[in-house]
Amino acid sequence: MITNLRRLSQKGSWQTKLILSGSVAIFLTFSLFSLLEYNSVSKWMLTREELIVKKTIADITTYYKGQGKILTEDDIRDSNQFIKKMNDKDQLIRIYTVKGKILVSDKNGVFPVLEPAPVTKQKLEKITTEDNEAIVAKYPLKVNGFTGTIEIVRELNSYQKMMDHLSVVMLGFGVAAILFSALCGFFLAKQLLRPIRNLADTMKSIKETGFQGRMDVYKQKDELSDLSILFNEMMDQIEHSFIHQKQFIEDASHELRTPVSILEGHLSLLNRWGKKDPAILDESLNASLYEVSRLKKLVVDLLELTRAENLRTSMALEIVDIEQMLQKLVKNLGMIHPDFQFDLKVGHPLRMIWIIEQHLQQILIILLDNAIKYSGENNKIQIIAKQSKHETILVVEDFGIGIPKEHVSDVFNRFYRVDKARSRENGGTGLGLSIAKRIISKYNGDIIIESQEGKGTKVTVILPDHDFAKF
Repeated sequence: MITNLRRLSQKGSWQTKLILSGSVAIFLTFSLFSLLEYNSVSKWMLTREELIVKKTIADITTYYKGQGKILTEDDIRDSNQFIKKMNDKDQLIRIYTVKGKILVSDKNGVFPVLEPAPVTKQKLEKITTEDNEAIVAKYPLKVNGFTGTIEIVRELNSYQKMMDHLSVVMLGFGVAAILFSALCGFFLAKQLLRPIRNLADTMKSIKETGFQGRMDVYKQKDELSDLSILFNEMMDQIEHSFIHQKQFIEDASHELRTPVSILEGHLSLLNRWGKKDPAILDESLNASLYEVSRLKKLVVDLLELTRAENLRTSMALEIVDIEQMLQKLVKNLGMIHPDFQFDLKVGHPLRMIWIIEQHLQQILIILLDNAIKYSGENNKIQIIAKQSKHETILVVEDFGIGIPKEHVSDVFNRFYRVDKARSRENGGTGLGLSIAKRIISKYNGDIIIESQEGKGTKVTVILPDHDFAKF
């Protein structure tokens, strides 16, 4: 039976499992309670029967002591009427001598034959004869010169009837409790599993129709309500990611199509006319090399963006000296762009921070590269590094063409360019700030852009000192 229940619990639905587990739990609880209750009532009834027997013996002894004379065997025989009055239903009382001679006996019921057995001390026991239970009590009687034994045999018919009745009642209540628990378990399991069914239906709907489906959030604040909210939030994120991924693919396809189309045009031109015309050959090769260079940079930036979005702690955090890194970076950029003035300001004291050096260097190169590209005629770039109590602040500011106010909130979007034609001329792909923002967000940091068209752009990077363990 236990094996069958185990198989049913393993193969059945959750509703069946809940009903079965609830019924079994109630059955076991009721069985334990019934067993304890049965034993308690049984002990109480037996104690009550024993007290009745002891009281009867005490009353008989008191009666004989109150005679006030020497008692003979004839006096004991003459007390037959008194013994008859003291007797009760389903009870035998008799008094016999130390030699086992019965002087008086009164029985009210059918009793097994018991040989007289005189005792010198009190004796009380429970016996079973012919499927009947009885209490046998023997007390020595020593009063007014007489010595003998009082014996009372009390059948436990009332006790047995009470216990049988209690067993039937408990069994009936047990069956009723199991049926009631199964019925309640059915409705309760149906109610509890409704949100899970709704979740399954929503998942099927999403599978068939798309990411628009959402679960209804129940008013009661419980675990299932939290599950519904969490599921909806997860679906919002998935839909958001899907839309961004779709947009990314469309943008990437668009960006890749332009250099590929240009390459195709020049190769076709070379195939038709360029073989014999040195001028066309030279022009087409230069244009093709330029587009290949742009295509290579775009692919590299796409890979960098993918790495930034899937950043993990596969690389160990390092103690980075920001001032030393900035000085080295400014020196290298000064050699590449000798016509630019890089103004580095470092606030002291400037402590070292825990970060992957390659990531910090990549962020700074992206920001400085943008500043150089869009400086316009003003070739001055200001770099500031300072620290507050719990964070490091890096500022890169140029005084060039700036960004129109309506475009500032969009510059972190992938492939976004304020002026697409001018950005392509500068070799930009519109991915640099997206890469920087994603790297910074992995460190729980923030990046802020302030810009005014015609006056320049200020980019502020904030990196917190703590919680890098979560990175």
